[in-house]
Amino acid sequence: MESMSQTEFDELKLAYQGALPAIDALKQQLKSLSKEQKSRLGQIHAYMRENNLMSADIGGLTIEREEKTTVSVSMKTLEEVIDNPADLEQYKRDHTTTKEVIKVRKPKRQRTSDE
Repeated sequence: MESMSQTEFDELKLAYQGALPAIDALKQQLKSLSKEQKSRLGQIHAYMRENNLMSADIGGLTIEREEKTTVSVSMKTLEEVIDNPADLEQYKRDHTTTKEVIKVRKPKRQRTSDE
């Protein structure tokens, strides 16, 4: 990737900042639509449960009921089960993943003193 000048970086920051209001408006619109869709899906799921349906085809989409079993394991539980500390350390090394992520946090809203 080519390095960019400070001016290009400043322009990039302004363009990023300028796009945020439009993105926020679309997110709000999507949030309300998703909420309605989640309600509909809940009703479909309830109907399927009541009528013992395991799958339903809805406009090309297949909605399936599926039972999953999971086991949650904490480090504390593992320490109780695995007696040998070397085995525990080996398990940690074998099952630990590290990845780099980028976080974008909005500033916290400031309280107004007009209250």
